[in-house]
Amino acid sequence: MRLGIGSYTYGWASGAYSYPGLASMDAQLLTAEELIDRTVSFGLGLVQLCIMPQLHTFSEQSLIALSEYAQTRSVEIEVGTTGSDPENLLDYLRIAKLLGAKSVRTIFPDASGDLSRETETLREIVGRYEELGISLMVENHEAYSTTALAELLATVDSPSIGACIDPVNSLGNGEGVREVVKNLGRYAIGLHVKDFDSHRHPSNQEFTISGTPAGSGRLDIPWLLEAIAAHNSNASVVLEQWTSIGEGHTEAVLTQERWANEGIAYLKGRMQS
Repeated sequence: MRLGIGSYTYGWASGAYSYPGLASMDAQLLTAEELIDRTVSFGLGLVQLCIMPQLHTFSEQSLIALSEYAQTRSVEIEVGTTGSDPENLLDYLRIAKLLGAKSVRTIFPDASGDLSRETETLREIVGRYEELGISLMVENHEAYSTTALAELLATVDSPSIGACIDPVNSLGNGEGVREVVKNLGRYAIGLHVKDFDSHRHPSNQEFTISGTPAGSGRLDIPWLLEAIAAHNSNASVVLEQWTSIGEGHTEAVLTQERWANEGIAYLKGRMQS
């Protein structure tokens, strides 16, 4: 499998994570080129540009220049968007082609209850993805069950549409990591490694789920990598991170940088062993 970083490795620094008031802050966001440079600095060859920077605002000339920048550094690009709007998904197919990207990631945070609307949309556009040999990866989310997502993928039934598996997102829907992989593993095109921990409140009632550096939390990463590789040994593996904004934006950015260094070192060790 191919290891990489992406916009959500540095969610606060890239602008992929946001909160009320952030837009008014004087924050210098990471550029696509800077994310590529960080990929190279880790000795990796894959970067997922997802949500931020906003690739749909780039001119065709800028996208071609970005593709050339990545190629000269031997970095493969994956792109990402959100939603099921057919025009947007076809626009990101165009963007992927210009960047030489092999896949487009999307997610449905405002999903229809049974994913019927999303199913019909993907059936409408799947032929265009097949023609260009580009994959559309649908990520799991707490807004819908992994069973519903698996049914969507089975119904569309195309080698060009599969899953981007996030082992933690579906905790919000009451689904554990192994359940997510059981339901979606056979459709895996990409994997997000996002480690986490859980803490019981002092009241001895609720749990709080929070992010940790990869390899230091409750996510069984060795098992996860092995399970996904059994389905697709060429799946992309992208480090994502949940870092608290509690100490402010500047501190969150520094935490992400520190965690990224720790997480990539851990994942490189696991994937080379």
